Amino acid sequence: MSINDQRDIDKELTDALARAKAGVDLTMIELPDVVVFPRLIPAMPATARKARSTGILLGRPGPKFVKRGHHVRYRLSDVYAWLESSESYSSTAEASMRTATSIAS
Repeated sequence: MSINDQRDIDKELTDALARAKAGVDLTMIELPDVVVFPRLIPAMPATARKARSTGILLGRPGPKFVKRGHHVRYRLSDVYAWLESSESYSSTAEASMRTATSIAS
């Protein structure tokens, strides 16, 4: 990916976040996977493509997406919802304990 492509992607994300901050409904802001991954969700676009087939991304159900013809888009509201639904931890020990407990259940 060229530097100009990266700049275009960064600009698209900056513009989307500016629209969100200006009060545009988050369901009306749609982004292509190269903008969402890895800039908002820590996975590569190829991993996101695979997750759309399997339904699993980073060990849990992937974010919702929409199809516009042959193009895949992620609504900013769905990206935020997916990020907010992940568990957060105060230490790696806590994360390990919760993971071990959920596996044992």
